[in-house]
Amino acid sequence: MERANGYAIELKGLTRRFGSFTAVNTLSLQVKKGELFGFLGPNGAGKTTTINMLTTLLKPTDGNAIVAGYDLVNEDSLVRSRIGVVPQSFSLFEELTPLENLWYIGELYSMDNSTVRKRSEELLKIVTLYDKRNVPTGTFSGGMKQRMSVAAGLLHSPQILFMDEPTTGLDPQSRIALRELTEELHHSGMTIIYTTHDMEEADKLCERIAIMDHGKLIALGTSEELKSLQGARHTIRLELDRHASATLVSKLKALSGATSMRNDGPIVELSVPSLRSGLVHKISDLLTREGVDLKEIKFQEPTLEDVFIDLTKKELRD
Repeated sequence: MERANGYAIELKGLTRRFGSFTAVNTLSLQVKKGELFGFLGPNGAGKTTTINMLTTLLKPTDGNAIVAGYDLVNEDSLVRSRIGVVPQSFSLFEELTPLENLWYIGELYSMDNSTVRKRSEELLKIVTLYDKRNVPTGTFSGGMKQRMSVAAGLLHSPQILFMDEPTTGLDPQSRIALRELTEELHHSGMTIIYTTHDMEEADKLCERIAIMDHGKLIALGTSEELKSLQGARHTIRLELDRHASATLVSKLKALSGATSMRNDGPIVELSVPSLRSGLVHKISDLLTREGVDLKEIKFQEPTLEDVFIDLTKKELRD
């Protein structure tokens, strides 16, 4: 039975174990209808396992989810009818043309021929492949194949589109084209679940982002909210008219509340939790009292990558 509320997806303690290994550990979160929601995490964090469960490819060990209004465990066929998937690697028939591939998918969804024909032409125009509609997809570039995958995922007009690292391995032009297409779909009102390793991509595209590690949700929020988490640092870079003395460096650190700093001759970099109101004026006043001229001051906000590394640490993952 379909449940009506403001959420496209509700995860309730979703868990998946493989033997003694827990890949996803009691994951609970909600995705709003029409939201472009991102999953970030290092290799082995549990992102792909989570997506595989939400798209009914894997059964949860424990917990459950409501996807597009239906129970993931007990109404999996209804879930599948309302979701589309764009996988990381091309999974269509390379010997078939775009129109033939879409016709085949339409058959799987029991769509009538006239609907498939109309929808196929419409989608191939949207993904700018209409002029290649009768060319075998095996001849396509990586970017063209991914756009074809988007068309395939949208054929049956799903409520939710899952995109699993869709820009991996693409050239810069193809990445930009696919991002723009994703934004267009989002602006049309579609709910999109987007997994990526690209911090800049997530920062630009996603309204909210879930960061996972070791199978657990470790942070959730907008990009700006994540950047304001404890641990994220702003950098103040000062260029002075002379080498900074140890005394001056000590005073600057105390004044700014810096948690760390670097001094290289006339350059002083202060790492601070936040840019407090009036801090710049206080630094300027201190330098004036010390008889030091400030040649330049620069500020650098924390990036999403800074937050990600701070949360998940720097060790390499398999």
